[in-house]
Amino acid sequence: MTQAAASTLLRRFGVEAVALRRVANLAHEVWRVRPRQGADLALRLYPAATADAAAIDTELDWLAALADAGLHVPRPCAAPGGRRRLVSPDGRPAVLLTWLGGRQHDRGLTPARLRQVGRFTGAAHRIASAQTAAGRVRLQREAMPLDLGPWAAGTRPGAERLPAALRAVLRPAAARLVAEIGAFGRAAETWGLIHGDLHPWNLLFVRGAAGAIDFSDCGWGHRAMDLAATLQFLRHPLAGHADHRAAYPALHAALFEGYADERPLPPDAAHQVDTLITARLFGTLEWMLDDWPALDHRAWGPGFVQDARVALRAWLAR
Repeated sequence: MTQAAASTLLRRFGVEAVALRRVANLAHEVWRVRPRQGADLALRLYPAATADAAAIDTELDWLAALADAGLHVPRPCAAPGGRRRLVSPDGRPAVLLTWLGGRQHDRGLTPARLRQVGRFTGAAHRIASAQTAAGRVRLQREAMPLDLGPWAAGTRPGAERLPAALRAVLRPAAARLVAEIGAFGRAAETWGLIHGDLHPWNLLFVRGAAGAIDFSDCGWGHRAMDLAATLQFLRHPLAGHADHRAAYPALHAALFEGYADERPLPPDAAHQVDTLITARLFGTLEWMLDDWPALDHRAWGPGFVQDARVALRAWLAR
């Protein structure tokens, strides 16, 4: 979308922009907006081909409830007349959110900060349960769906691009994951509305509290997935990023303690989180195969491929 088209869309939201900058243009297009009056905003456009009105409205309802509870999240803004979801000239759904300030941390992910992340996640799940009970969760999709079947069957498209040593462990690991995750069940204590991708780059810290952005793929899932997303890259660090493996037990414990401050941990949480961390390795590989032109498109790609083989082999041996 051009800057002029973004300005026109913003005027329909009742906002006159004095500065616009596109900050993301992947699955979702996001513009940072400096309005003539007030604090910065975020204009987000969803892909037309996969847009789901019920899912967007559920996301906005959840964000509003989280913001009302004092959690550090973007708050949805309404256009004149009260509509929160408009349609851009090219047919994409568009929403306007407050711009969320704060700081990301990599090396600074201490146990104290992980406890705050746990508190945020537990509070978000508690409020999600209340939204579900009130009938305000209307989406059908899963968050971070784990399509492990093709991996287990050896039919996953693009897998031939991976090294043979990694392919040798992918099939048995996926088959075991399918069985273990299937045994988690979908009781209310375990399954509900989740963010789906609370990795460290979606976490923002301000005045000692943790918050989060990018709820656009929220959906149904195992609550342990939101804890696993935070821990994945602390257990399996990416090249060029901080290596937290020596402190991992303390970070893991702090995250769990913070969550328990807000709501009971899901049953068998430690096992579920451990299993889902391993499953998320497949999600990262899928992203690399489907969206990257080559496995070395990002500097950490080749190292991740090698480390995934080691991690999956060790997990299978346990």
